[in-house]
Amino acid sequence: MGGGFVVIPVLRLAYGISPSLTAGASLVIVLANGISGSIAYLRQGRADVKVALLTAVTGVPACVAGALAVRHVSFAGFDTIYGVMLTIFFIDIMRRRNTTEPPKLRLPGLRERTLVDKSGEVFRYGWSPPLVLLSGLAIGFIASFFGIGGGIVFLIVFIALFGMPAHVVTATSMLSMLFIAPIGVATHWFEGNVDLTLAVPLALGGLVGGQLGPQIARRLSSPQLLTTLAFAVLATALSLIGKHVFAK
Repeated sequence: MGGGFVVIPVLRLAYGISPSLTAGASLVIVLANGISGSIAYLRQGRADVKVALLTAVTGVPACVAGALAVRHVSFAGFDTIYGVMLTIFFIDIMRRRNTTEPPKLRLPGLRERTLVDKSGEVFRYGWSPPLVLLSGLAIGFIASFFGIGGGIVFLIVFIALFGMPAHVVTATSMLSMLFIAPIGVATHWFEGNVDLTLAVPLALGGLVGGQLGPQIARRLSSPQLLTTLAFAVLATALSLIGKHVFAK
């Protein structure tokens, strides 16, 4: 997911950084983590390169729009929208974490896709180029608006609609951010939203974490991976929403 969903509550709650600067700094770590993580996932052969590239086609222009839009949101609005989005994401993950079958919903144009990783493990799931392009719009906008890399939307859409296994989703999401995030970072830079005193240490940590994450993920089953992610997301959501609830 790029690590942005962890960085945002730290910057907002611990340091009180504005939404714009938070998104800018967070997206830098998403880019650093994407570079490092994508290398590791490509070595494992678990990233669907075609899907990642197709997502970036619409994700890149949407990423620019998200970076421009974040300056118009209030502190409370940013935290609340993000917290609600994460709560929805938590519910969706918990509902689907033990599901290994393809989705029952068969949309027009949905075709089966097969990916074989370097160890010989076979992954099968559905996909549709028009839906991937449409998803790229949401992924790119949210990636830059919140600075989280868009991984949340990627996981919900690609697991819910396509039945993509968690390990392939995480790898492909990371790779798509490698194409999308640089444009978001550049836009935030020109908007004055990138504070190097925040971004550089985060990026250095992201480079290290990007190598450790894939190694840990390989040792977890899909349900374990999704459950771990879900509760990390829930803790983030409650902390952001709780800040404004208890402040009143």
